[in-house]
Amino acid sequence: MTDSSLHFDRRKLLKAAALTPFAGLALSGCGAKPADSAAANKTVTVTSYGGSYNDQLTQTILDPFSKQSGIQTTLLANTSLAALKAQVQSGDVQWDLVEITAPEYETAVAEGLLEPFDYDIISDKGLPGYAKAEYGIKYLSFLFVMAWDQKAIPDAQAPKDWAQFFDQGKYDTKRSVYNQLSDSSVLEAALLADGVPFDQIYPLDVDRALRVLGHHPGKDRLLYHAANQEPIQQLTSGEVSLSTSFNNRINAARNDGAKLNFSAENAVLAGDYFVVPKGAKNKEAAFKLMNFMSNDAEAGAAFDTVTNLTLANTPALSKLPKEVADTLPTSPSLAGKILVRDDKWWSENLKKTEQQFKLWQAS
Repeated sequence: MTDSSLHFDRRKLLKAAALTPFAGLALSGCGAKPADSAAANKTVTVTSYGGSYNDQLTQTILDPFSKQSGIQTTLLANTSLAALKAQVQSGDVQWDLVEITAPEYETAVAEGLLEPFDYDIISDKGLPGYAKAEYGIKYLSFLFVMAWDQKAIPDAQAPKDWAQFFDQGKYDTKRSVYNQLSDSSVLEAALLADGVPFDQIYPLDVDRALRVLGHHPGKDRLLYHAANQEPIQQLTSGEVSLSTSFNNRINAARNDGAKLNFSAENAVLAGDYFVVPKGAKNKEAAFKLMNFMSNDAEAGAAFDTVTNLTLANTPALSKLPKEVADTLPTSPSLAGKILVRDDKWWSENLKKTEQQFKLWQAS
């Protein structure tokens, strides 16, 4: 998400919501389809990142969609741009709707792997301006955050910024960080820790960021995780006391009783796309699901409330009480306190930066 794509003005969003009180009716208007495609679109296979997030997506979006539309959904947890590419190139496309990161979206578009979105099926009335794209929808926004184990680090002693988070003199523990960069902002965090202000983070000085990580906390004080639930397990087991994570993962763990916490300040705002692979068998059903996700106010509000993520569904915001809206990644209360990830920079530099990061890890 770029600076220009971020819209924190909640009043505008609420106004947009007020103009679309019957957005859900758009779904019922999509029923007249050719007979030869009707049988193939009774199901839709979705793939995402698994864990508590998949449970929340099923509860708030997929089950209500199936109940309203009669289209059955299957949700998998093995999303991957590499697998999407392999399916498209082999002609054996098993997925219909795939969650990928913003840089991966740009890569998939450039390589011709995606179906164009049908906005005759997907009403764009509920979509904020930043979300609508030719080959996908940037359907949610989340925060990359610093998290801690409250049993080892009480909130009063928790890090206030990334400099404290990485300070090995302040916290005698390893820090768990993501082992890939497509969805992780650990390099941005390192530069923030080194005193770089928000408006000078991009273009990323990758060498400087790696030097910071090499000194604070030091390569031997970094533990890598490969899946979004892994840092939760590492924190709750006591393997580490500090980790990078995402706001919804920590909230879900807290709701399950884990003694974890995080700070939204100094976080990095980013987002994921849903896309349809070229040759998907049930693309019309996938577009109907995207229409429901983008316009059904009740389902969208339930998703925002349960996940603490911002769904690209402006009618949903009018349903949220202020105490919930204020906890979302796009809350106006966070303006100026968080960094907005530069998707354009990452789409142009992801591959070479990932290679540099892996070489640094191995050196």
